[in-house]
Amino acid sequence: MSDSSDEELLRSYQNGDSESFRLLFQRYRGPLFNFLLRRVGDRGRAEELYQDSWTRVIERCGEFRGDSKFSTWLYTIARNACIDHQRKM
Repeated sequence: MSDSSDEELLRSYQNGDSESFRLLFQRYRGPLFNFLLRRVGDRGRAEELYQDSWTRVIERCGEFRGDSKFSTWLYTIARNACIDHQRKM
């Protein structure tokens, strides 16, 4: 299963397979966290935004249509979380 595409893992998660979500979460741990850290410049804030991004993935996974790659969708969610955070400041 670890060799499955991101999109296949998300579909499996949508069908109730929590292991698929764990694999996606681990797959993007470093890259997504580093993306957020570069945007906000603070490790604690990046960790908070990382968690928020995955919460949004869970809440909106049914909205993923496959028109783009999962990674594009995920990074868009993370970028929007950063924008929302900056607006609150």
